[in-house]
Amino acid sequence: MNQAKHSFRHRVRAAGSLILTAAIVFSLTGCARTNSNDAASSAAASAGPSAASPSPAAQQTDSPASAVPAASATASPVPAALLDPAKLQPVFGFASETGSHIMVTREEEGSGEQLKSLNTAIGNGGQVLAVKLEKWQPGNDNNNGRELANNIPNMSGYLFKVEGDAAMRDETYVLVDSAVFPQAALLEVQPADPAGPQLAAGDPLRKSIAAAKGRKIQSAWKLAGLGPDRGLYLVQFVRQDKEMLFSLVLEEDGKLSFKDYPAEITDNEYSVWRVDDGGEVIPQMFSVLFAAHTADGLLLGLNWWGAEGVNSFFLKQEGNGFTELAIEYGRYISPL
Repeated sequence: MNQAKHSFRHRVRAAGSLILTAAIVFSLTGCARTNSNDAASSAAASAGPSAASPSPAAQQTDSPASAVPAASATASPVPAALLDPAKLQPVFGFASETGSHIMVTREEEGSGEQLKSLNTAIGNGGQVLAVKLEKWQPGNDNNNGRELANNIPNMSGYLFKVEGDAAMRDETYVLVDSAVFPQAALLEVQPADPAGPQLAAGDPLRKSIAAAKGRKIQSAWKLAGLGPDRGLYLVQFVRQDKEMLFSLVLEEDGKLSFKDYPAEITDNEYSVWRVDDGGEVIPQMFSVLFAAHTADGLLLGLNWWGAEGVNSFFLKQEGNGFTELAIEYGRYISPL
């Protein structure tokens, strides 16, 4: 929803301590997400719970000199509806063990009236669920401070009842008012296999990305297909002295849009973007909440998993880049 270390305009930094209160409001330790300025000239969050070291293929690199131009952009179909990002509310929750409830822990007791209009939960790759505010839960002394499904019975917060299909256990959902969030604005999300092969060194898209950034690529994977003609990619570039860089890249009909995450190695090469990330990013660290059409392009809701927690955030497409919305969410899930 970062012991970290950087001063290169990170919007989320590592927290040195946890505040375990009855409201369970945590600063997500270990997150060091970067909020970079995306310019058209550039064309643009420790691994997840089961992350492994990249395969030998991850050591392939591409030289910008061998890059080929991207294909010419073609007009995309007019979307059926548009989402207004300004109408999103910063209300997130996570699913219970059976998926019958979603727990919201960031709202204070007494906020129930303001939450009643939230009748839809969206997450887990665009899954749309009907929900209804059920009750405030006070919590108890057995709360272990971990915002996980197995700890929900012990936590304080608002419980939303899931009506119809079940939510996915432990997945993060954003809660919305269906009156201001048109479901027709959502794109179909087709998650790629995180254990699948990365883009080959000779792949034209990989070459186009290297050319656009003027930098060799260390590793590149597809994270998800978004509708019939768009893809979201995770690309880490080869280290240049102490300068590190990875990007989230949207490809649509040959057009590339970048969200860059630069980092500078200082005293700890094992924690670069997030604590204990080993100085690399891999697909297991990222998942898609949803993707939706807006008047300016796409809005992407993303999860970034780390060794101690998960961050959820939104990227709004603007020209050849993305800006990050002020809305974000973090959960502390470090193993006991």
